Amino acid sequence: MKAKKVLTRKNKPTNELYETVKKNFKGLELSYVEAYYLDYEVDENTGIVNKEKLVKHYTKNQVSRNMKALKSVYLIEKGAAAPEEIINFRTKYRIAASTLSVILGFSKNTISNIENEGVTSLASGRLIKMCLNNLDIMSYYVRICDSIDKQKKEEISLKLMQQGI
Repeated sequence: MKAKKVLTRKNKPTNELYETVKKNFKGLELSYVEAYYLDYEVDENTGIVNKEKLVKHYTKNQVSRNMKALKSVYLIEKGAAAPEEIINFRTKYRIAASTLSVILGFSKNTISNIENEGVTSLASGRLIKMCLNNLDIMSYYVRICDSIDKQKKEEISLKLMQQGI
């Protein structure tokens, strides 16, 4: 990940930091990368700033990204396809993210969004995983897709048959 800059209490830029954390969520122990920055410790009751101790702090954006990362890891643990699985499949079969989205019946950018931001729904993630793991299902979806032309269908079907052997 590219390190972003965050302003501290002294209005000085500091690097965003990353750490793999483990959390219990809905009965599962999950591990994911969390974003944060270091700044002085603040006593919540008095508001006194302890300039001797740096502790983790989170911007609103970091909290949002951390929650998305936790949700994505949870959905993957429950059977959804991981972004890396999708990327590896597309690379192996040389299929564009927009084309795979359309084949599976999603909007054009869905696969790309999942690859970049993580899984958003268990149902979508499980469907994608099932299709990635079963070339017969994927080939069927290619054949019945109305949004790609016949030549593209044949090209993809051939890739699936050749690589699947």
